[in-house]
Amino acid sequence: MSYPPPTGGYGPPPGGYGGPPPPPPGDRPKTYLVQNILGILSCIPVLGVIGLIFSIQVNSKWDSGDFAGAYDAAKTAKILGIIGLVLFIIGVVSAVIYIVFMIVGFAMFGMASTTTYSY
Repeated sequence: MSYPPPTGGYGPPPGGYGGPPPPPPGDRPKTYLVQNILGILSCIPVLGVIGLIFSIQVNSKWDSGDFAGAYDAAKTAKILGIIGLVLFIIGVVSAVIYIVFMIVGFAMFGMASTTTYSY
């Protein structure tokens, strides 16, 4: 005895059962890898490492079909990348200012110690 197919309910998912995932809803999101690598070189490298982990997750989630997860990872990587990049720039500017002040200070100290007095 043969039973008729069930009626109602949901149909098969797009692409059928076990088929390829549906096409992505847009372009692959940006990974912000360079900004997070520079964030590792900043004064708070932990933020750069966490951002780097999210940057790496973007491509792996996208390739596995988790498009929403890839967009979320890209959003977090962007935020941490911007913070890391700003901290990196602040560190570089601070180092340059420190070096300039040291050169000026040594130059002034050198000029003051080579002054001769006549009696």
